[in-house]
Amino acid sequence: MKKLISNPNFIYITSFIVPFLFYSLEWSNLYPRLGLNLLLFYLFTFVICIVLGSVIYFAKPFSYTPVTVSKWNSLIILLIYIFYFIEALYSRKIPLIGLIQGTYDYNEDTFGIPAFHTFVDSFDTFYCVYLFHQYVSSKKKHLLFLFFVCLFPFIILVYRANILNVLLGSFTVYLLSRKAISAKIIVKSLVGIVVILYLFGFMGNIRSGHGDSTFVPRASEATEEFMKGPVPNEFYWSYLYIASPVANLQNNIDYTITPNGDYFGFVMHECIPNFVIKLLQMRGIEFHQINPFLNVGTIYVYSFSYLGWGGMVFLFIYFVVLINLYYYALQRTNTYKVAGMAMLYNVIIFANFHNTIAYAGSSSQLLYPILFSIVTDKIIKRNTLKKLKKANLPVEVV
Repeated sequence: MKKLISNPNFIYITSFIVPFLFYSLEWSNLYPRLGLNLLLFYLFTFVICIVLGSVIYFAKPFSYTPVTVSKWNSLIILLIYIFYFIEALYSRKIPLIGLIQGTYDYNEDTFGIPAFHTFVDSFDTFYCVYLFHQYVSSKKKHLLFLFFVCLFPFIILVYRANILNVLLGSFTVYLLSRKAISAKIIVKSLVGIVVILYLFGFMGNIRSGHGDSTFVPRASEATEEFMKGPVPNEFYWSYLYIASPVANLQNNIDYTITPNGDYFGFVMHECIPNFVIKLLQMRGIEFHQINPFLNVGTIYVYSFSYLGWGGMVFLFIYFVVLINLYYYALQRTNTYKVAGMAMLYNVIIFANFHNTIAYAGSSSQLLYPILFSIVTDKIIKRNTLKKLKKANLPVEVV
């Protein structure tokens, strides 16, 4: 099982099956009936990933590498806090305080400096996970403290998605660090997932329902069976968020009579990070939502609006090529390989909700392990050359 969870292709299969399991609960009357074509499309992607995953399984299996404690941790965390402080001055507001006072209107762009904020919160996500890898490697408790210090800004910003990214990435690091996945670990993991799903719903009720746990279920046409049933309403949030993207994708397929046919728009909006289209002020297209506030539809929803089934197939091939190339690139570094795998898994898993290639907040997380690796290699080579010169040993130029 360890080799299965250390393979990005098998992670794709596992993570993209989960929404269908949630979908089968049928807790909402909003969701349309799933069509055969959509199921066959997903089956096609799974078969391709099985083939690619098998190649990696035998040709380039992942090997876990522990890391040493970085002497730069405190300085980097201080810089992160300085960046957030600058953004708070720019925004003139603190989301959590405004939320408690009832004066904060939450949306993605209400805090931070445009573009700069994407860098800050994505880097914070990466460094949280990297700190956790250091903790797992050394078991030094002060690293766990630094981990929570690094995570704290996301609580202040009420960024549930970033908190989930950090927790999921840290969970990935933990699993990759284990020599084997025992039944005890599986049970503990399941209990932890249940707790996180409950807390996710609890925070959602505070932010969107002012503490009313029935607000969102009623607004999204929850079935009477669920409302009268024994399952706490907090878990409905997880059902809604995990299953609604597939519902939106199916709804978009049902109601899109003719795809847009805009190949240039497809490439610009679906295949490259969205900071480019923001700079160019390019407007995208809409898709047919099942509900006004359920606005995500997996990585594939817009590709169908642009180019139909062909767009979905192309985007899948593009996506799976990128994740496998990134996997191979990570094998060249030891220090940041594990944190990089965690970032890669986040990109794969959250592709169930939105296009993590186009969303710069997700795709930019992949840059830091590679960039840090390049910088570290250059520093090591420079220090090695200095030592060789001091010792009057021959220097080989590479």
